[in-house]
Amino acid sequence: MSLLPLALLLGCGAFPDLEATPGARIATTLSVSWSGEPGQDAWVDYGLGELTHRAPAHFADGRYFATLVGFPALSEVTFRPGQQVGDEALLGDTRAAEVGLPPAGLPTFTPLAGDWAGAADELILTTTIGQEGGNVLLLNPDGEVVWYLTFQSRYAPVHAEASRDGDGLVYNFLVRENEEEAGLCQVELSGAKRFCVSVPNSHHGFAQLPEGRYAMLVSDTRLIGEKLVEGDALIEVATNGDSFVLYTPWDHLEWDPDVQPDTDGYVEWSHANGVFYDEVEETVLVSMRNLSTIVRVDVTSAELLAIYGGVEGWGFPRPIDSFLYAHGPAFAADGQLLVFDNQDVRKNDPSRVMRYTLNAELERLEPTYTYYPDDGRSVSVLGSVYELDNGDLFTSWGSSGEILRLTPEAELAWGLGSEAGFILGAAQVVPAFAPRIDALD
Repeated sequence: MSLLPLALLLGCGAFPDLEATPGARIATTLSVSWSGEPGQDAWVDYGLGELTHRAPAHFADGRYFATLVGFPALSEVTFRPGQQVGDEALLGDTRAAEVGLPPAGLPTFTPLAGDWAGAADELILTTTIGQEGGNVLLLNPDGEVVWYLTFQSRYAPVHAEASRDGDGLVYNFLVRENEEEAGLCQVELSGAKRFCVSVPNSHHGFAQLPEGRYAMLVSDTRLIGEKLVEGDALIEVATNGDSFVLYTPWDHLEWDPDVQPDTDGYVEWSHANGVFYDEVEETVLVSMRNLSTIVRVDVTSAELLAIYGGVEGWGFPRPIDSFLYAHGPAFAADGQLLVFDNQDVRKNDPSRVMRYTLNAELERLEPTYTYYPDDGRSVSVLGSVYELDNGDLFTSWGSSGEILRLTPEAELAWGLGSEAGFILGAAQVVPAFAPRIDALD
């Protein structure tokens, strides 16, 4: 049992009216606050048993507030407030309080293989989409939920990332019954919304650009003869809702009615499904499932730089090397192209993770890495891959509900599996949201 099961109230001089309670919106967080005067540098040191991390405290309405993140349900958290007063660092007493329980109905995750190769305080960020509603989740490497957002049945959170400013998470959403009701939000670690912007007809993933800008996918449907043909544009969006088009396949590719016949006068042509921003080159990758094509776009000039795969893009040494119905493109640190290759889902072909060298002289994608799961599963919905700092690949297997970490030798190093009934969005590793105290020292 916690020493202080619900709230901690202290009257110590530098930290009057100190309170520590489970977060009002996110019960697995700990909210610590105290009365004070503005202008002081304040923080909370915390950990599970030992003080290992330091979270900043923010001032509002006469109080300092800090949100502590990274704990499984009902964990007892040790913490100590601190603040700088002139040249003196004042420290409060070391105390303990217990976080709460997440709501019922969240997905559960089971370890599948191996030990976690990264830091113990790293977290896994993913989204889940179910038949009713969905979630944005932070998991620890053991698969325990340590942070969550839940959504009502009509809302589907599609993709989430740690915000570039380091203060919370960004996610996009769509409404099942109305495609025009879609948008992008940032939330603080407390669960409070920082902003929400409406982006009608947006869908699938997004990428964060510098200076509070976002690259997003939106439907771009046009009437061709008597047929409605749906393509997808890549747009840049600001938090005030301003947007402009960076790329649309209508300017560079052709719809072939012999390859994609209409269904009752409607054709889903491109089905764009993944966005990746390369900060070094300032380019964006966009994958288009139905065209088995990935395009590369310069975000500063909106110029199309390359088309990979498909009918009109760079080719492959052999037909077996080509990706089909792919998702989740990304660049590795060495410039190679990473692809979650769903393969031909109509034939239930096994999905795989691919890595390609870009041979610009021959305009060819040359495979250097292939990973197949042992069971040869076919992932029909979603999928993602990106490279970690140590060269491992971090992958999400969409409709199969698994997150796998793969070595540079294409071996399974670690994994989590979720219960049936949930589709996973892209999965990412994020560091602890507060720096380690030993690094500060």
